[in-house]
Amino acid sequence: MNDARSVRAVVSVTIAYAIALAVWIGWLRDRTPPETLPYQLAALVAGFGAALGLAMMIAGRPTREQKALIEHGVEGWATVDALRRIDDETAELDLEFTVPGSGSYFGTIVHAVPKSDTTRFEPGTVIAVRVDPAHRERVLLLPRPRGLDE
Repeated sequence: MNDARSVRAVVSVTIAYAIALAVWIGWLRDRTPPETLPYQLAALVAGFGAALGLAMMIAGRPTREQKALIEHGVEGWATVDALRRIDDETAELDLEFTVPGSGSYFGTIVHAVPKSDTTRFEPGTVIAVRVDPAHRERVLLLPRPRGLDE
């Protein structure tokens, strides 16, 4: 998940909602029948929730670079050699990359690994990857999704 994109999405929707609320309070509220006030408020709250949900869905989509790697990258795998925590949400991973048609190579990447997902990146774990064939340092990790039993 891209945290910066999520924050921008929430801020954008909140600013747009504040503007819509100001227009409603300053101009529309006095021009509508008073018995419709509860429905107007419900529509404003529902609209905010729907807009926020849609913005978060859009923010969660892969970036252009990730899409390019998914479409044109070479599929391979990486074996975790070591995991070093940087903070509660980020870790540095030492990986041995294996890509069919080329030799194995080692690399270190910084990846978002919440503490609850540390077991998915223990040393010896094999992770699917997509590697840019022209620039082997451009890698997309594709860890398996968490199952119900994890």
